[in-house]
Amino acid sequence: MNFLLLTTALCALLLGGCNEDGKVAQQYATDITAKMAPILRTDVEQVRRGLPSGAKKVGEMVDTDPGADLVGLRKALESARASDKDLQVAKVTFFSFADPAGMILRSEADPDLLANKSVAATFPELKKAVEPGSGLVEVFGQMQEMRGVRNGPDEQWVVAYPVKAADGQAKGMLVAGWSFRAYAYRLQEAARREAVTIAERDKLKLAPLLYAFVFKGPKVYAQAVTPDVNTEAVEKLDPVGKTASGPWSGTMELTGRTFGAAALRVPELAPDAGVVVLASPI
Repeated sequence: MNFLLLTTALCALLLGGCNEDGKVAQQYATDITAKMAPILRTDVEQVRRGLPSGAKKVGEMVDTDPGADLVGLRKALESARASDKDLQVAKVTFFSFADPAGMILRSEADPDLLANKSVAATFPELKKAVEPGSGLVEVFGQMQEMRGVRNGPDEQWVVAYPVKAADGQAKGMLVAGWSFRAYAYRLQEAARREAVTIAERDKLKLAPLLYAFVFKGPKVYAQAVTPDVNTEAVEKLDPVGKTASGPWSGTMELTGRTFGAAALRVPELAPDAGVVVLASPI
């Protein structure tokens, strides 16, 4: 009888400890997610604010035939980035000039994987950027040359703005944005810094183990080195569904560890987009 009582008490103690670990992990994930959402929001707004200014700068520096001087075109792109405070710090993974038909003539990056590739073939909606009276045009999709990783799923957020001559005629368009997988690295690093802050606040020996993700619709994206099993597990959580009514948090078992999970939409990027964080005390 005493043995049975001892066993029952031990099981209850272990279960209570696990539950407590789950609550702590859930709170860590919630706290960090709350810090990641404003970062994504700010990064989106920087691109939207900066692109019109950058397009104006490029328009002032290039001739009526921008493709005739590709070296000068690249310098114009670099000047456009340097001349605007938002573009200086924008987290874009591509920054390019396309002709009115949507063919990329030159990008800021070197080597230029997008050169002589048609963004309009992949994103036909971008052609609207050179129509009279047009402004920012945004699309989501997948283009091989815009990928942020070599393998696995990826998606891009692409923004275009018309580059005009002095007479108002469109010379082409400035095209910028990011790969979700590459951008997830930016969130992962920001989340890691928050984890260090939590460790200092709670006097932990080690910062919590964590993973940061971006979601768009049913798809979830992580930095290149995040294990695929983690991304798949987060997709199964259905963050877009769980955040339909507001922020969500909970716990999950993953690779033998208890993780807190939290998700929050960031409608400034898209109505069905947001961030997810997994956190687990070490």
